[in-house]
Amino acid sequence: MSTAREAIVEAYKAFERAFFSGDADTLAQIYTDDAEWLLPEMPIVRGREAIAEAWKGVIGPGGNPIRVDVGEVVENGDWAYEVGSFTASAPDGSVLNAGKYVVIWKRQANGAWKTHRDIFNWDIPPGKAVPA
Repeated sequence: MSTAREAIVEAYKAFERAFFSGDADTLAQIYTDDAEWLLPEMPIVRGREAIAEAWKGVIGPGGNPIRVDVGEVVENGDWAYEVGSFTASAPDGSVLNAGKYVVIWKRQANGAWKTHRDIFNWDIPPGKAVPA
């Protein structure tokens, strides 16, 4: 069985691919059925289906790469928390937005780790692109 860190790193690889391809439904598979996504200055998005719909608005048709950098991961039984950062870029390499996050992960009955709570903030908010 893999550690929480190993599973989280692998989950984000799939997340990055889905983000780039504009596949919000696949991207949302990282979340538990009853997950909550806490976005800056927005109401809480509850449940995987609602999170997938919210991601559709964020990623649109795709084409923009995102990089997720996993920092601290602490595992305790069927729970783990993770602190990291992200950067989303335009195809020309300019930074579209960037920030940091805390995610609470929950191990599922089948052993898979899923995001249960996801909260982040912006260092560079959307619309404040920075040239490459």
